[in-house]
Amino acid sequence: MKSVESLRDILSGKKLAKPDEIGVIKDYVRQKYKNNCSVKLQRGVIILSVPNAALAATMQLERQKMIKACNLGDKKLVIRNG
Repeated sequence: MKSVESLRDILSGKKLAKPDEIGVIKDYVRQKYKNNCSVKLQRGVIILSVPNAALAATMQLERQKMIKACNLGDKKLVIRNG
């Protein structure tokens, strides 16, 4: 009888690297807006969360510029407050 491995056991030996886009976006936000953010990739969509609504609104106005600067290509970028 085979033992069932837990997900933790399976993934414990794996080195999972973050997608390049995540680091590039975080660096871009730190340099341009002098602020930290969180970035996650979910179902092919990049979700960028910033700490306040004013920053989110400013970034929303410059979203296309950010997509080009970070070389995101045709990936969808969503900017959220929180």
